[in-house]
Amino acid sequence: MSFLFVNNKMQASPDFNPVSLPPPMRRVISPVNPDLIDTNAGHSICLTFDDGPDPAYTPKILDVLADYDAKATFFVLGEAASRFPHLVEQIVKAGHAIGNHTYSHRHPWLMSTEEAKQEVSQASKVLKNITGSAPRWFRPPFGRLRTAMREQAHAEQMMTVLWNRSIIDWGVFGTKAGISRRLDKIKAGDIVLLHDGRPEHNRPGLTYQCLPQFLRRLADKSLIAHNLDEIFGEKK
Repeated sequence: MSFLFVNNKMQASPDFNPVSLPPPMRRVISPVNPDLIDTNAGHSICLTFDDGPDPAYTPKILDVLADYDAKATFFVLGEAASRFPHLVEQIVKAGHAIGNHTYSHRHPWLMSTEEAKQEVSQASKVLKNITGSAPRWFRPPFGRLRTAMREQAHAEQMMTVLWNRSIIDWGVFGTKAGISRRLDKIKAGDIVLLHDGRPEHNRPGLTYQCLPQFLRRLADKSLIAHNLDEIFGEKK
């Protein structure tokens, strides 16, 4: 099973070879774009949760995912992970994938090149110390990708992952009805953006409330929620 949207035109670092990945559905995209943005993976979808871990919401979301045997990818902040390492361990123990979402969620365009690289590398160090493995996936805050961060991610053998469908669980549109309606529109091949952290900006509580109904309906749509590690296999 493949789960790939490869930027096969970009100048990749020597240790990054998209051709070596398991059978990809390759598409040609602009060099400024990420490595993954959507999928063509049969009946699979990829739920991704950003901005955690959060002690109030991450455990609840993990419980719901477990109830429906759904797997997800959590793009965690290094700063939050260092405060709540047990939550990162719970995510991994439950069979979900971990991704790097930078250390502190600073806006990528509002810092120097060196600071941008440090945001990536510092988060990777925290996650490796907790899990024993370097993260394979990277997502920039706000989805704002810049060259320095992408290059740092590639230097650390991470693929940069954005999304093609957002639940918009924040701001004025982050209502329970709106979140539920957007969840119902998810289709095969989607990489879906949700949030389990930063409740001062996001609505993880409403996302949590909407998940059970959505996950119950997945089977009716013949959809399965996989994480990125499941799709690509274990890192060698």
